[in-house]
Parts: sequence; structure tokens; C-alpha cells
Amino acid sequence: MKNTNILIVDGRIDLMEPLREIFERKGYNVSIVEDGDKAIWLLKRKNFDVLLTPWQIPGVSGVWDFKVMKRLCPSMAVIIVNSTGEKKEMTEIPDSEVEVVVNKPFNVKELVHTVESILEAPSVLIVDYNAQDRGALRNMLAERRYRVLVAKDGDETIEMVQENDFDVVLLDTGRAGVEGIEILETVKKIKPGIEVVMMIDYSSLSLVGDLLKKGAYTCLYKPFLDVEKLVKVIKEVQSQKRTYPTLIDSESLHS
Repeated sequence: MKNTNILIVDGRIDLMEPLREIFERKGYNVSIVEDGDKAIWLLKRKNFDVLLTPWQIPGVSGVWDFKVMKRLCPSMAVIIVNSTGEKKEMTEIPDSEVEVVVNKPFNVKELVHTVESILEAPSVLIVDYNAQDRGALRNMLAERRYRVLVAKDGDETIEMVQENDFDVVLLDTGRAGVEGIEILETVKKIKPGIEVVMMIDYSSLSLVGDLLKKGAYTCLYKPFLDVEKLVKVIKEVQSQKRTYPTLIDSESLHS
């Protein structure tokens, strides 16, 4: 089972203990803290997959906004626990930053199901040297509720792969393809089970055979990356149905 970490922030830790027990019986690692300062301290030291929190959290340093925590762990799914009297303020929260809002008192069985559904969503690491490209890709996949992190170079990629379990790494070949090949080889050495989808341009077409031999799952053409085809590949990877692992995205190349 994937090593899954859940962080719960609630002023009454004792009331959250039964929820901790349920999650831990399912094999998840659960941390509970009562204020924002302790949550920030934990998030600076450990990666979490899911955060259950009020939208504003009191702390010694003042009131923390959940978005501060999200910035520390961008791939973390956020579940807002809405208490009575907070409906007006809740309208200020962008949908793109929160997976779901639950109201107290919540149905424990439904909450557990919600967390499990979130954890079933594919996790993707986007590696692209162009900030605009990786930002646009991140937004498109985040809109589909995928858990997405981004990296701008090889060093960041290796660090993130070491610290996280991704389903797919979406990797730009880079200048002349050299960087992309090196990162591909290193990623596959660190975690052979991660599938790497290469993004290539016309100048890198000659590298396709090499990339596939070195472990790439498939190659997709950019700069006009077909997101629906990418989504199809991600779903295929997740279901382990390798129907076209050695094919370049020929439709895009000839459109």
C-alpha cells in the first residue's frame, strides 16, 4: 500500500481520535494537531496527501489561512471542515484550491469514502523548463482533480521523486533531449514503478526509440499537447493496461 499521510487540524483533538483510529485501521498514517502553528511545523518537515482543516486556523502566531499550508505542500488535497456560522466566509474560498467542503457534524463513513476517492486520483509530476507551459499543464490537470506537482529542472525532479509516490512523471525532453534522457534514467533507477511520459518536439523525434528503450512509457508531441490524450494515457497507466506504450502521438504530429 502506498505510504499515505493525513493531517487533521482541529481544536478538539480528543474528538478526532475515533477518526484517526478508522483511518489507521485502513493503513493510513494520521497526524492530529490543534492549531495552525503546529500544522505549519509538521508541513515543513513531512509531506501530506490530505489535509482536513477549518478554513481558518487559530495559532500562537495569529490566524492561519489554509492556503499557507497548501503552498508548503502543493499536491496535498484539502478538505475544509465547515463549522456552524461560517457559511458567509466560505464563499471566499476558490473551488480550485479545495477538493470538498464537509459540514460539522459530519458523517464519518461518508468522510472516509471522500478521502479514499481523493486518494484514488492519479498523482502527476510535471517537469518542464518553461514556467508558462508547466503552469498551464498543472492547471488543466488540477481542474480534473488530479494531484499535481511541478518541477523546473532535474534537481527538483529527483528530490520530489525521492519524497513522493507519483503515478506519472510528465517530462519535457529539454534542450536537444540531453536533460530529459538523463532525468528519465535517474527517475527509473530511483523508482522503477513510476511511468514517465516524455513531451517532445520536432527536434527530438530521432530520440523516440532511445527514450522508449530507456523506460519511457510513451511520447507525446508538444507544444500543442493534446490534454485529452494525456488524460487517456494517465488513466491507462493507472489501470495498468498498456495498449500503446511504444507509440508516439502520431495524430498530433500529422494534424
